[in-house]
Amino acid sequence: MDCPICGAEAKNATPGDFDGLIIQCKHCGDYGITDNALNDFLRLNFDARQSALAKAKRGATVGTRPTIDASCL
Repeated sequence: MDCPICGAEAKNATPGDFDGLIIQCKHCGDYGITDNALNDFLRLNFDARQSALAKAKRGATVGTRPTIDASCL
């Protein structure tokens, strides 16, 4: 799959119990996108997608995967 942020090759690492996507990208890192934010996220331009990931990273606690949700958009 392609990374929804940068378009680079990425891995879909979503477990069956996560409501959304877990992405592993060599450029953007490991992050999640909740299902309720996914459609709106995909409509954003490149800069807004990067901004959403940066906001998720700032809000993530040490040792946890940043997750983009509606509050990051």
